[in-house]
Amino acid sequence: MGFPLSDVLTESDLVEEFTCKICFNLVEYTHCSYTQCSHVFCEACLSDWQEHKSNDLDAAAEAAMNGSSPPAARCPTCNASLTAADATISSLKTTVPLAWRLLGRVKCRCPLHGSGCAWQGDYSEVNAHLTNSQSHLAGQDYSANAAQANAEALKDQGNAKFQAHAYREAIQLYSKAISAAPGVAAYYGNRGAAWLMVGAAKECADDCRRAISLDPAYAKGHLRLAKALCEMSDVAGAEVALQSAAGKCAGSKEISEELNKMRTLAALLVEGARLMAAGEPATALELYTQALRVTQCAAVTLGAARAETGLGRCDRAMRLTLQVIRNDPSNVQAYAVRGHALCLKVDFDQGMKHLKESLRLDPDHAEAQRLHRRMKRAGAALERGRAAVAKRDFDDAVEGFTESLDAADAPAQSPLAATALAERANAHLRRKDYDASLADCARAIASQEDHKPAYFTQATALLNLGKPQEAADSLELLLRMDPSDETVRRHHEKAVFEVRKSKRPDYYAILGISSVASIVELKQAYKARCMEWHPDRHATKSDEEKAVAEANFKALGEALEIMEDQMKRQLYDEGYDKEAIVERSEAARRAAHRGGCGSGSGGGGCGSGHC
Repeated sequence: MGFPLSDVLTESDLVEEFTCKICFNLVEYTHCSYTQCSHVFCEACLSDWQEHKSNDLDAAAEAAMNGSSPPAARCPTCNASLTAADATISSLKTTVPLAWRLLGRVKCRCPLHGSGCAWQGDYSEVNAHLTNSQSHLAGQDYSANAAQANAEALKDQGNAKFQAHAYREAIQLYSKAISAAPGVAAYYGNRGAAWLMVGAAKECADDCRRAISLDPAYAKGHLRLAKALCEMSDVAGAEVALQSAAGKCAGSKEISEELNKMRTLAALLVEGARLMAAGEPATALELYTQALRVTQCAAVTLGAARAETGLGRCDRAMRLTLQVIRNDPSNVQAYAVRGHALCLKVDFDQGMKHLKESLRLDPDHAEAQRLHRRMKRAGAALERGRAAVAKRDFDDAVEGFTESLDAADAPAQSPLAATALAERANAHLRRKDYDASLADCARAIASQEDHKPAYFTQATALLNLGKPQEAADSLELLLRMDPSDETVRRHHEKAVFEVRKSKRPDYYAILGISSVASIVELKQAYKARCMEWHPDRHATKSDEEKAVAEANFKALGEALEIMEDQMKRQLYDEGYDKEAIVERSEAARRAAHRGGCGSGSGGGGCGSGHC
């Protein structure tokens, strides 16, 4: 890899800093890596070096014995740690553009000077020179006596670029070799391999077919053709191509293995599609995951995306479809699946845009048409339900949310199902249909266990049904999931307050008075009840009856203590239990004491004699 130093004309002292210490050649001009320790390497050389070091079994075993992480790859020049993740490796062109320009100005001669080419020039112009018939060999490279030799030399240069991961430049050199000697199958096969590396599967397939037509027994051509067809999602075509190759390249182990792999892949896709049609996305996803280990072609990737969508895992489906769209912006199915996932994520605006784009690309696409109709109706119904809630027409709101769920036919675990169920539960709550509200809340929480609106609605419904403990328990689960959410904390505190309120004694019932009774009425009732429950009046009764009398007499004293104090009675009426009332009363007393003891211009005090 890199450019041979023997073909560099600039003095060695000046190019020393641009010498790759792995391949000991001049670093690749268009693929040059720069490390944080200020050293340069060919990108492919450094990548191979890191991979080799990461696969060092002895070092990994030693690290395991010491209980430490395997050592990171280090700079071949200075032994500094190299990690692409923390930006210790970058491109020379972007990091030090001046140095990159100096590298391009290094003087060199044609690497094929042995063929008689006398060209000399800048390093940055070498590839342009080799692919220019007027510059290289002064236009004599097509002569009958030199064509084959020059084509082989160009192929070798293309191979070097391929190894350096400079695939575009390799394609140019292979094309030049083909121009010089168009009858060699290997040139087309090599160019096909380069096309495949840059994602141009169609061009790869075309070149491989030309190679096979020139040499039917060219095994690499058959293998690359099958791989290209597979990348184009034509798995059946790849299988047919390999079956044909098996007859032309008898005894080829590679073709036999690839044929078996392709048959397995085809079977996985067929079974995955059948399972999706049968409504079993989880099992289908297992098969598509196996297929993804063989190829990440659009057919397999979109199959996995559909299975993820069927399970309600929209984020994963969106990542998979975006990968396909980036590779092929005209893939109709990718837009349709991504649009469906976006709608299920309750992003109807973007979802409908993707579905419309799929129909623009193919107006007759059945899947896109079906999804567009369903999602359009679901989105409109959801908005109608929300508008009805805003108008306090909760019956109409329930109908809107129900229609949205029916139209979308959303997976149980999808965000849309959780959202529509939670909003319908809230509409039921406002209609005071608490049982229906709780049923929808339970389904929404089963769909997404951390769906907060469903928990809040559920807690409110339980409180209205007089079940504060269940409300508090439910919100406590949510609080454990997100302890930092203040809204969740406030709802939980309210539920706990209602629990304590439900457990406190009813002092009005104990005293036998109404909530608007005066202090005089309160004390009269207290005296009357004391006469009834005084322990002396039950001295001759059974132990059980004595215990009841003592408990009731004690409760009367507690009730009088709270009810005869205006502040404590007000706190009780607000829902506080005795413990909270005592705490707040004590806090108010301390605050009044601190305020009264402060010195002022009038020299006042708290009246205790100690100020």
